[in-house]
Amino acid sequence: MSTPLLTRKKAAVVCLETTYGVAPPISEGVLMLVTELTPTPYQGNTVERTRMRPELGGFAQINTGPNTQLQLTVPWSGSGTAPVAATSVTAPALGLLLRACQMQEVEDVDVGEVTYTRTSEEGDSVTIYYLHDGQQQCIKGVRGTVTGAGQSAGLPTLSFTMTGLYERPTTVSPITMTVENQADEVPVNFQNTTTFTVQGHEAIGQNFSFDLANTVTFRDMPNYQGVHITDSQPTGQVAFQAPRLGDFDVFAKIESHQVVTTGPVAFEHGTVPGNIVGVRAPNVQLTGMSEQDSDGITHYQCDARFLPLDGDDELVLYFK
Repeated sequence: MSTPLLTRKKAAVVCLETTYGVAPPISEGVLMLVTELTPTPYQGNTVERTRMRPELGGFAQINTGPNTQLQLTVPWSGSGTAPVAATSVTAPALGLLLRACQMQEVEDVDVGEVTYTRTSEEGDSVTIYYLHDGQQQCIKGVRGTVTGAGQSAGLPTLSFTMTGLYERPTTVSPITMTVENQADEVPVNFQNTTTFTVQGHEAIGQNFSFDLANTVTFRDMPNYQGVHITDSQPTGQVAFQAPRLGDFDVFAKIESHQVVTTGPVAFEHGTVPGNIVGVRAPNVQLTGMSEQDSDGITHYQCDARFLPLDGDDELVLYFK
């Protein structure tokens, strides 16, 4: 009787590629702190190999561009190492995945934070070693997109959908790596979440979320195979306790039939240096709004469009 593959025995090791599609050894990689890991190990566009014949029946289906997708959810947390004033900051391990989402990493020792800003230039790529109970799939040339969520009374997360080049899994020995430079997340609540502002209004926040919304394209043709990010139009949502019109007129903000109103949105979470995370978005349009009940109190949920001011500045993730 064969030994079953256990669902919970999964891990992901990420390596930054110096040459696209060339895998560094797993020993040079970083073990991710992952809460959910869902693979689509073999996918791609397909065609049918049709044949005319005297009887009925199906046709073989042919994969014309095999690739692999991996969905990873990780804690939205910092490196766990507090910045040293004007000397050093430590990027979180998950920063490798953000870099593969065409976000530029900048370590600012003067401010004491690491930032990730969407860029229109082609960014980094990574190799992901997907480990599953003694089996390994090496996924090269990986790029993708990310969403983030900070729900009141929940744990904040970043969810990545990553696409790379297909390679058949192999049997391997167990690895002995440990998670480094990734702190445990803390719940979104009054004690831990220090900033939730919507166009100047200090909102009693219920939920903040963003979607980098990268268009991730896999190309397979003679003399070339690779993954590219060809577009990005970040969106999100903010949900908060409904304010009185005299305190903050949400309707004046969401109306767009005569004029479009934009303003900054900010979310910061965590109080311990080394595990403070946040988003700065300077030019956000609130669009559709729905009304919800929360504990008998009215809340508004507004869709958000993160718009650029000078270009590539609409959404900044920071860790400090």
